[in-house]
Amino acid sequence: MAQQLFSKWWVLLLQGILLIILSIYIFSNPVDILAGVSFWFGILVLVTGALGVIAWLAATKAERENMSLLWSILAVAFGLLMTTHVLATMKMVTIVLGWWFLLAGILLFSIGWATKKVNASGWLVVLVGVFSVIAGIMIIFDIGSGAVAVSTLLGLQVLFSGIALIVLSMAKKSVKDFVKEKA
Repeated sequence: MAQQLFSKWWVLLLQGILLIILSIYIFSNPVDILAGVSFWFGILVLVTGALGVIAWLAATKAERENMSLLWSILAVAFGLLMTTHVLATMKMVTIVLGWWFLLAGILLFSIGWATKKVNASGWLVVLVGVFSVIAGIMIIFDIGSGAVAVSTLLGLQVLFSGIALIVLSMAKKSVKDFVKEKA
């Protein structure tokens, strides 16, 4: 059983390598990645709204709530707008990300400012907060900066996942070899 569990280590290795290659593509094409993320976000909103309408239709008369139907219809309409106007959706995604950076930066700055009196590392938190505020403002007002930020965050996630899968594949291989020696 254990030998069978650890015999396919090379599949994880291949997946890790492919994820690293994908991360390189993501880092190289930030605008295309933002467009893809924005389109799929629109699809997600559209499908969520459609499922809400279907759930309302499938519910009994006593279970139906008119506000949930209204919300679902609005989600379908918004999802259609998002998928047909990808540039506007890209800008919306970057603005949301920019506000997230901006608010996080303000929070980090205030926490760091309060902490600097007790601990010198508070200055580091203040500095990170300032950089986050600057990045947030850049992302909000420049779609190119937003595209770079979105693709960088996604690319880092894909890169780290690829590295983790390669490390896991090596661990599985060593366990397989260990089990083979003991058997």
